[in-house]
Amino acid sequence: MRASTALIFVSAGLGSVLLATSSYADTLELRGGIQVDGKIIRANDGGAKPHVIIEVDPELRLAIPQSRIQKTIRDDDEKIAWYKRQLELVGEDAENHYLLARACKAKGLLSQRDYHFQRAIEIDPDHAKARSTLGYIRNGNEWVLYADQQRNRGLIPTSDGWQVPEVYMREQVLDETNDAAKLWVKELTRLRSAVFKRNKHSEESMEAIKAIDDPLASLAIAEAFEKSQVKGPDTKELRMLYVKKLGAFKSAIGVQTLVKAGLFEPDPNIRSEALHQLQTYGASSAVASYLPMLSNENHKPAEVTAALRALNYFPDPELWEDYVDALVTAHQTIKPPGPGMNVGQNSLGGAGMSTGGKQEVIVNYVKNPGAVELLRQIAPDVDFRYDQNAWRKYFADQLVAAPSDLRRDL
Repeated sequence: MRASTALIFVSAGLGSVLLATSSYADTLELRGGIQVDGKIIRANDGGAKPHVIIEVDPELRLAIPQSRIQKTIRDDDEKIAWYKRQLELVGEDAENHYLLARACKAKGLLSQRDYHFQRAIEIDPDHAKARSTLGYIRNGNEWVLYADQQRNRGLIPTSDGWQVPEVYMREQVLDETNDAAKLWVKELTRLRSAVFKRNKHSEESMEAIKAIDDPLASLAIAEAFEKSQVKGPDTKELRMLYVKKLGAFKSAIGVQTLVKAGLFEPDPNIRSEALHQLQTYGASSAVASYLPMLSNENHKPAEVTAALRALNYFPDPELWEDYVDALVTAHQTIKPPGPGMNVGQNSLGGAGMSTGGKQEVIVNYVKNPGAVELLRQIAPDVDFRYDQNAWRKYFADQLVAAPSDLRRDL
């Protein structure tokens, strides 16, 4: 071995895939899906630690334990021979690297696939297909990893896709504490029934409800609160108590119920209390639920108004673009076809008539005072009302003046 070449004995595993793109064409496939490319120098099958020495570049050699190796692809392997031929043709063209990456994937050359996808975006940072394959999406003028964007929004990956943490945790809690939760549902049902009868036990039952301090009662209280919105007969005092209990428990179920109440609860005082409770715990879930409603044309103007009203409890300078976009929102309605008669000409030059018209898509633009209120909260020194361009220019100027201090200054 040359004196200048380092030899590293790998005993536990590799932190990353090492890829050589020269004449080296041996590949070791290790447990865990890792591939190491290079040139196999020798294999020691005997001794206390059987291993293979592979040179990954002229200055680095690795000794890989035989127990870690699942498969060895030697220089004469047909796939590697094919790869070497293609490598000589790819050049420094981003599209060629992208196409070679796809071809490597089809042949099972996974480390080579990853390398050429990365080379494609190194050569052309805006190569959309390579970016998409690697999990990037557009965010304004920048490319960001979709997973990073979702995490920044407060979501977590689950088997059912990206979810608000509290929603996911609700399912887990129900699985683990199902029996205890069911007991609380029965107990609270009994106590509420006694309160409604207004007899000598009513006051005692009401005090028992006030004394509940077990977070496992969250499901029972959440269900009682949601049912009371529709048909009662819970008093306003009792419904307000439910909201405060759910906030105090700081549970996933409680947050989910309060998020709904902050949007749809008809009693303004109870709705306001739900949002105050979310300010203490569950703010990220509230924002993650309300914000998408501002940009969805399928939502009715009243729903956008409700979402903005709720978001005013959680002003965030970093969301100024969403607030500006929500100043004026577009809403589609479909006008059904009406009666009438249309006269036309057929392909032979003859005239024809048909009855009935075509459905019409109508787009209505609605100004939203709630968006103005949000912007005024994060920028109290200015008021451009519904002038979106003026707001955008203002925040752009703030970013240019002090990009790292926008949150503090606003």
